[in-house]
Amino acid sequence: MGQLLVVKGDPVQGTDQHNVKGTGPNPAAPPPTATYVGIGDYAYKGSVTEALSTFVTIAGTPVALVTSHSGLDPGEDAPGGGHVGSAGGNFVAGPGTVALIPTVDDTLQITDKPLGTGVPNSAAGNALLTVGGVRVLLDGDAIDTCSGLGKAADSTVTAHGQDFVTCSG
Repeated sequence: MGQLLVVKGDPVQGTDQHNVKGTGPNPAAPPPTATYVGIGDYAYKGSVTEALSTFVTIAGTPVALVTSHSGLDPGEDAPGGGHVGSAGGNFVAGPGTVALIPTVDDTLQITDKPLGTGVPNSAAGNALLTVGGVRVLLDGDAIDTCSGLGKAADSTVTAHGQDFVTCSG
């Protein structure tokens, strides 16, 4: 069985890494707070939103290409979302920084810009199916999200917007 083609709005989920800085409770107090600079892992929850095919649609929805982009879902980069400050995990302190266990009250901030953009990994798509010479994005393809600090292909796209057009090969 073939893989479903991805269309506008299909979800992109995974984990990426970001540079972070801030202050928070000092595990070796005094003083009661410590400065933190390091890297943390963040959940990426977004969808394919930009640079879609203007030529091919499935049931009226534009097809996603390997040149398409994803963006974070609304609220993910706002307070309470999964892509902000202390919402991360697996924090690794930078040189000369006290290890910090972030809390809801800390001032931890993601310092990478731009935040939220995902691009298909170089291995995404199928060379046999193209639109204008550009490979079409397929269900399960790897997406490199945000700044690319972390592992390559740290998120994947899932075809949800259509369930009848597939690519085999």
